[in-house]
Amino acid sequence: MDTRRIKDPVHGYIELGEPLVDSLVDTRTFQRLRHVRQLSGTHLVYPGATHSRFEHSLGVYHLGSQVFANLREQSYFTDGATTAQLDEIERTLACACLLHDVGHPPLSHLGERHLDGPALRRRLDGLGLVDRFDAVDAPTVAGWPKPIARASPHELLSCVTALEAFGEALAGLGVDPHEVCGYVLGWSLAYEDGAPWQYGVGPEILHSPVDVDRLDYMVRDDHMTGANVLNVDTDRMIAAYTAHPDAGLALSEQALSAIGNYLEGRVSLYQWVTQHHKSVYANVLLRRLLDELVDARGEPLITADAVLDDGVDDYWLFERFREAAADPPTDAFGDLYERFRSRRFAESCWKHRLGYGNLIAAGGDEQGAYSRWLVGNDDRLERALADRFDLPGHEVWIERSYVPEYEPAELRDIPLAHQGRTQSVAEHGLYGGREFERAIPFVYVPAGYTDAAVEALNAWFREEHGDGS
Repeated sequence: MDTRRIKDPVHGYIELGEPLVDSLVDTRTFQRLRHVRQLSGTHLVYPGATHSRFEHSLGVYHLGSQVFANLREQSYFTDGATTAQLDEIERTLACACLLHDVGHPPLSHLGERHLDGPALRRRLDGLGLVDRFDAVDAPTVAGWPKPIARASPHELLSCVTALEAFGEALAGLGVDPHEVCGYVLGWSLAYEDGAPWQYGVGPEILHSPVDVDRLDYMVRDDHMTGANVLNVDTDRMIAAYTAHPDAGLALSEQALSAIGNYLEGRVSLYQWVTQHHKSVYANVLLRRLLDELVDARGEPLITADAVLDDGVDDYWLFERFREAAADPPTDAFGDLYERFRSRRFAESCWKHRLGYGNLIAAGGDEQGAYSRWLVGNDDRLERALADRFDLPGHEVWIERSYVPEYEPAELRDIPLAHQGRTQSVAEHGLYGGREFERAIPFVYVPAGYTDAAVEALNAWFREEHGDGS
């Protein structure tokens, strides 16, 4: 089969078969991902963070293909499955890796807040995906199959796109479009139908605590931002993937020398890239710009049909911002847009967990209570600070990381296999105590107000919770 080679700055050459390129990659729907940034507004902090969902999707395909090819070299993995069945899993995995993020709207996680999740679930019901899950007795949550109920809006839209925009193309590649959706949601519809156990491994490669989606964006975000806080031997990690009928996908003992760096790197990326106080501000700035414009217009800008039919992307949305800024619908929008264009950021009352712990009126275990108080009362406290200092309401923000999915807590569930037994990294003692990794809220105020804002917040916390001791 003829192949196409694409040079990637992270993985080197990525090879794709011509049918995949012609049917999926070289389509208007997939090429839209070139114009959806992986880290939304983080390029305002790390100038190199302009990488997109397009190259990430290619990277996930590359890693997923490598993992499955390595599994096929392990004799016990192929026992009980025919070559045709393994080929089917491999084809499905390749397509699912490519299409898993195709539903990301403009601004990625920031924009998906504007997608109508319930409407997308109803749309998938009409496309037969709910019936397919019902046929394999998938557990339900709130009346929906669990994989659909727990999915994020962009995952739901990726499934809608796979069925509506790529359904015929996938069938032409010998792939079941509904099974691709299953992989995107971490489930195999074929496995539950009595097929060999290997069918259950396919979706785990894409959607699990050790998935290649996570592995690619870790190494890609570290490389493209220049943060340089990650030291993971990707080749060794890929070679360490294994699978067993009872345990599913896991990492073998070969990964022991790399897993510590993997764990530390994930935490470090979260702390210094996604949870960096300026990254949080930059992305919330874009989110609030979008919210302000949508409220002023009285109609949504980002919808499933706008993504599917019109191909809206980051550049389209930035043009809407520019047009609106020519005659701002509100004073707040005009000010927010000027902040975005000139990178005029507010100041954070603290920059990291160390500063947070030293400044707030709560110590030790009480820090969690303080964080919950800030986040749980953010609107009220923002208004109170704005009133106290006679500031416009849009100049005081209480926020935390814009991508909660990046939080590293679930890393404790990473399975490690040794001599037929599978344990999590937490059980192995590799995870350790990770109190420092928790997200902290940030309080943003205009320059010159940080000390007074902290003093006011501490006084209010003491009034409502005692002296904090």
